Amino acid sequence: MLFMKRAVGLSIAFLIFALVRTSAIDWPEDYVVQKNSTSPDGRYAVLVATPDAAEQQSSNESAVYLADVKAHTAVGEIEKVDYFEHQNHRGLEVFWAPDSRYCVVENDGRYGLDSVILLKLKNNTFEQVDLGKHVETTQKRVFDGYLNGNFRFTSDGKLKIRALSYTNPKEFAEVPTYHGVFQGTFDLKSGKWVSSDARKIKEDDWDNLQTAYNDDFAKHMIIAADDSQVPEDFTGSVFRSQEEKLEELDKTLNEVYQAVRSTMPPSRFAKVKQEQVAWLKTRDSAKSAEEKSKLTEGRIKALQDLLW
Repeated sequence: MLFMKRAVGLSIAFLIFALVRTSAIDWPEDYVVQKNSTSPDGRYAVLVATPDAAEQQSSNESAVYLADVKAHTAVGEIEKVDYFEHQNHRGLEVFWAPDSRYCVVENDGRYGLDSVILLKLKNNTFEQVDLGKHVETTQKRVFDGYLNGNFRFTSDGKLKIRALSYTNPKEFAEVPTYHGVFQGTFDLKSGKWVSSDARKIKEDDWDNLQTAYNDDFAKHMIIAADDSQVPEDFTGSVFRSQEEKLEELDKTLNEVYQAVRSTMPPSRFAKVKQEQVAWLKTRDSAKSAEEKSKLTEGRIKALQDLLW
């Protein structure tokens, strides 16, 4: 399922469409905190229905709520978001600003985003802004496809969005396949888009950007002598030695470097290339694989920052 399709102008700010009730409501029965949805200050989180509760509902939609975890109350329903815990072929991710005043709720369908809702919290209420329709409308000017979003809050009150788009998710041989990228910046205070554009890119560049926008890559790599040392809920890559991990990190570094190369103007990239050559000399002079791994992780993150 794609974003909701509505024609809008780039100059129009997608303003707040819902101010949630000012008084708290009871914690919904059979609702739980969505994994990794708690705010940095530990006060707020997103609530989703349990699978058993979803099965008992008469409709196919399950409401999602923002909750005050410390007060154990629900602040209000998040509009245009439909999900229950562990739902097949769907997903729900929450991205918080460091100060816990804003968050992005990303509702995923089978092949891409269904909706992207920005929540602005104040005095135990919240306002909602539908960012997804702007992203989709902008991307549709290039081609109509499925979208995957990446989000980063900045220290100067902006939200940056990088969304990768593609067609032909089932990879039918007779169907044309297109790849693209959306880049936009939304000003949180004014509620307006500062910039936004979309363009087609090559498949290899799209693959590299998929890797480059993964800020949590290091969390998905662990070293374990045997499977008994692997956490039960771990879903990343397991390596038997530091040398194996370094090899994978080096592959990731190359993909991120190529992503920067394809995105940055040649005049700016020339400086990055010089820095990369100097950094490689430093990394190669390190004595242990562990030290080289730490240096490589740091360089990957530095290159990732250039894409934002």
